[in-house]
Amino acid sequence: MKKKPCPHTITRLFAGALGALAFLLGAPPAQAAVKSAADETITLHVVPERDVVYRGGSREVIVEVEVKAKRPAESYRSPVNLSVVLDRSGSMAGAKIEKARQAACAALDKLEPDDFFSLVIFDNRTELLIPAERVGTVQHRAEWKSRIERIQPGGGTALYAGVQMGAKEVRRNLDAERVNRVILVSDGLANVGPQRTSDLVELGRSLREEKLSVTTIGLGDDFNEDLMTGLAEASHANYYYVKDAEKLPGIFAEELGSAGSRVASSIRIRIEVPAGVCVREIVGHPEIKCEERAAEISLPELFGSEHRIYHLRCHVDEAGADSVALAKVGLTYEDEAMKKRASQTGSASVRLTDDEKKSIESIRDETARNVAVLQNRLDKEAAVALADAGRPKEAAALLEQRVYGNAQAPANRQLPAVAEENRRLQSWADELKAKGNLGNTSRKAAQYENYQDRAQKR
Repeated sequence: MKKKPCPHTITRLFAGALGALAFLLGAPPAQAAVKSAADETITLHVVPERDVVYRGGSREVIVEVEVKAKRPAESYRSPVNLSVVLDRSGSMAGAKIEKARQAACAALDKLEPDDFFSLVIFDNRTELLIPAERVGTVQHRAEWKSRIERIQPGGGTALYAGVQMGAKEVRRNLDAERVNRVILVSDGLANVGPQRTSDLVELGRSLREEKLSVTTIGLGDDFNEDLMTGLAEASHANYYYVKDAEKLPGIFAEELGSAGSRVASSIRIRIEVPAGVCVREIVGHPEIKCEERAAEISLPELFGSEHRIYHLRCHVDEAGADSVALAKVGLTYEDEAMKKRASQTGSASVRLTDDEKKSIESIRDETARNVAVLQNRLDKEAAVALADAGRPKEAAALLEQRVYGNAQAPANRQLPAVAEENRRLQSWADELKAKGNLGNTSRKAAQYENYQDRAQKR
């Protein structure tokens, strides 16, 4: 018997059809996004930063596009195909190697019997300690744990080769239905084999093309944070900066908990603007190519409760109209639980005014806060780059300018925890002025915050 569509579905389809017809006829679509029904895997939300644009100004306006994954049902879990790649170089001696062993054993306890697991260790050479197999019984896990507990520190750091070997083991059981993941743990600089950040970024990109990703965990203050961040982001996985080895088991538990909650994959966001509006950029994402009238964003996957917010900067060319349709957004993705392709649409429009005050008053507080978080990240990234280039005074001045801007924002548009954010920014500015550079700890902390803000994890 053919299943009848539910009333929510009919309402959503009807609303989407009306919005599309209005766009074609030149009528302004609804201000906010067409909201998905409660049972949708992903919610699409589209709003302009303000409802009213001042005709006499620049007529640039930001459209905020958010996709948010719902929390999966407790009974739902994605199968996992995991390889742990563990640095056992000499610098890992002591508490680091002990906690790394504990974390690897804890990872085994998080896996299901039908999940796949392998473990690679490396110093100046690589060794496949546990070949890829199904996790299986409690007795099987216990035998693997006894091998892990015998790992001892050795010599150099053949990081590239270690990741390659881990990826090879994951590749043996590669399946689009599984979360195919390498977790790399290292506390040092790659000094055997390919060592440049660009080498590891290229490796990450090539693995991503195979639907395989590499989460990186940098331990202590002596690893190359650019390399570890670059590898993780290029493969669309996660990066962690762990100063205290005691936190390693918890990080593994967090990573595997999220890895089992994949709710959507092959996500495509298509943004189009009508005649009279042109696209400038996706703010803070130079890697996303924009055409004059369109932009497209692709995400490999989203996990439970994850969200991504993008800010489209566009320009209203026509100043004479009373209202303007800014953008329409189409979202398509693979629903992992339902095993089907799904789609949604949203749109945004603005009114034009000759009253500049009305334009300012119409700014949305939440969007303003999101843009402030984005601007903080862009300024921190620029400050780190300036410091690396031997221009500490300019870097410090940029950070202090950001502190001032944060503090001057209206109370209802303040960043969350603005005082704490400004304290960190000012401390880095003071360090740059006093020492002429950012020390290992400060630079890693700044880079980690920048990563978290890019990945929207804070």
